[in-house]
Amino acid sequence: MNPYDYSITVRHIVAEDGPCFEARVRELPDVAEYADSYAEAYELAIDTITTTAEALAEAGNAMPAPVPAGLPADGRSPSA
Repeated sequence: MNPYDYSITVRHIVAEDGPCFEARVRELPDVAEYADSYAEAYELAIDTITTTAEALAEAGNAMPAPVPAGLPADGRSPSA
């Protein structure tokens, strides 16, 4: 499992505490990481993917597979 294969989106937001960067993982919709810089938010998301995969494996569950690049937001293959 390569955490860099997962779809991570980082965006600048204004939260209750002020501006920050939010990282979300498409394949793990409940994951949101917040940091003061883009790079830090991205690396927190990478760490969360790795930690989640380890926790799921220990519990005997499978990690969701990375969504192939080019699929629409709903994850379905485009119609021909």
